[in-house]
Amino acid sequence: MNRYFNALIVIAITMMVTAACDTNKKSDETPSDENNTENEVVAEANVEGEAYLNSIDFNDSLYTANSLFYSRDVNGETEWVEVIMSLNDSNQIVKMKEQFVVAGSDAIFSNHFYFKDGQKYATKQFFIESEKDSSYFVELLSYYDENEEVLATKRRTAIYEDYLPQEQYMVTEKTPCSSDRAYDIINQKGKFETTFQGFVDMEGFKFLVVGENAKNGYSSALIVQQITPLIIELRNNESKMIGTPLTVNFQTIVDGTGSQQILLGVNKSEKSE
Repeated sequence: MNRYFNALIVIAITMMVTAACDTNKKSDETPSDENNTENEVVAEANVEGEAYLNSIDFNDSLYTANSLFYSRDVNGETEWVEVIMSLNDSNQIVKMKEQFVVAGSDAIFSNHFYFKDGQKYATKQFFIESEKDSSYFVELLSYYDENEEVLATKRRTAIYEDYLPQEQYMVTEKTPCSSDRAYDIINQKGKFETTFQGFVDMEGFKFLVVGENAKNGYSSALIVQQITPLIIELRNNESKMIGTPLTVNFQTIVDGTGSQQILLGVNKSEKSE
């Protein structure tokens, strides 16, 4: 049972698409020692680790919260990104799913972050690799220690994404995955700030557009349901107030036709005062 509600969580963060995950191997151990350690970690993770991940992935009692849905134009192509969070009864994030489409591709990539006792426990990265004239789907699963350093990474590939669960993992080089951009999206910071970018009328609705105050920056549109004094001020001085920092409170409604972002409240942020 998924219960959707708005979440503005204060944390910190920056990341890029497939390159967002650092593939540099970091270790002072000898290759043989490191391989032995990784094999031990993977053997343990196959039982304990995957059981914990499954307890999150298949837990229908967790709350679900959405970030704003951001998109931007890149040379005539659309990119978009959003973060979906799973929270327990204590309002602790136990999983974040950052899903995105890059310009020039129809494929949806994703990074999954799993947390245990408030620390990053594991990550899964799903993307596509190409070799000559063929492409295939890749899943990387990494486990982390108490300092959030990668203990081990394993990898599997398949021609179709739906076939990945049927494939066996193989140990590969340690591959950490940054959650910086995901936190920026959640906290509406950096490229995902919420400055006023105007209004759009579409399909009988008026949308408030917020986003980065930059040409072709990321933006997000919310349905305006209540005409507040600030909405009137923004509407009457639209051109003049472009770039005004705002704080938005919203709810994401998901149904069979897709999702909609409903504006619940908007205020000028401290930066604008």
